[in-house]
Amino acid sequence: MTAPTPSVVLTDIVHRYGAHRAVNGVSLAVESREILCVVGPSGCGKSTLLRLISGLETLQQGTIAVGGRVLAAPGQSLPPERRPVGMMFQDFALFPHMTVSGNIAFGQTDRPRAERQKRVAALLESMALTRYADAYPHTLSGGQQQRVALARALARDPQVLLLDEPFSALDEQLRRSVRDEVVRLIRATGIATIVVTHDPEEAMEIGSRVAVMDGGQLVQTDTPLALYRNPANSFVARLFGEINRFDATVENGQIVTPLGRFAAPDHRSGDRVEVACRIEDLALSPLNSHPDAVRVRVRHASFLGSSTRICLALPHGNGAGANGVGGNGSGDHPPGEIHARLPGHVDVRAGDELAARVDAGRVMLFPSA
Repeated sequence: MTAPTPSVVLTDIVHRYGAHRAVNGVSLAVESREILCVVGPSGCGKSTLLRLISGLETLQQGTIAVGGRVLAAPGQSLPPERRPVGMMFQDFALFPHMTVSGNIAFGQTDRPRAERQKRVAALLESMALTRYADAYPHTLSGGQQQRVALARALARDPQVLLLDEPFSALDEQLRRSVRDEVVRLIRATGIATIVVTHDPEEAMEIGSRVAVMDGGQLVQTDTPLALYRNPANSFVARLFGEINRFDATVENGQIVTPLGRFAAPDHRSGDRVEVACRIEDLALSPLNSHPDAVRVRVRHASFLGSSTRICLALPHGNGAGANGVGGNGSGDHPPGEIHARLPGHVDVRAGDELAARVDAGRVMLFPSA
């Protein structure tokens, strides 16, 4: 079977603002029919990458190709209006003085009038917007405005679609329903799509693959499941959920942690490593129910609807340095404290003693920074 031909190929992209490298050596390929999500903290370079592909920023180093055609290289750059690229902005950027039809038709003046009208009518129908053809943006809901913006981005039949934080302006309930609808429409087109987001959960939900950026560099690109289960480093691990973390030293191919002894076959004796496990991988059971479990005491528990998050104290003197970082923020657990997340409602109270353990296959090891 022939491998799919990438629709978008970025090679060794570097972009500076003064002395600051906003994008530093990024190479990436996106196939047709694929939705690639780029996720990372503010200032990591993800939006700059979209601006370079669209032509809103002039490429300084590397090459950008779409559909096998080089759009940008040092000393060579197609202007934005000539690139086969559609873009949806964070604020939709609809023209308030134009109707829905006018917004979708904007930028197609090089097409014959009849062809332009036919394309607009087809997009109105596919986006369920026909009844709003003569309406103005301010009369539409957020979800309807989103569909108008998508229709306008698709109007010139682009080979790649770029979405920059497209759902962040919507409230929580509307965001999920609009996101599901927009992603369904994009997948129906089969166009290669790159979505920038700061929300790791959104990236996992939308993306066929997810590219993680930090400090202008591409840290890891893989499927959502692979990123979750096999993160390249502790930054990626923390990005996709809260973890319990310990520092340890390898001795004779093993490490000793507050949660037990684990094999470290790929490390040498004396290596300092970070040991981590996701809080949902920490199993809790009655005392003495498992020989490899450690005794912990409940500090407090929070019922979150679909799950219960439990704060646990390790035995005195065990686990100094245990900490974790959530996907949308950062912070350390106090020394000697670990967390667990169990599905549904769990009836535990402060002071209860339990047995805690983690399967060796769920333990992650990273070289210490």
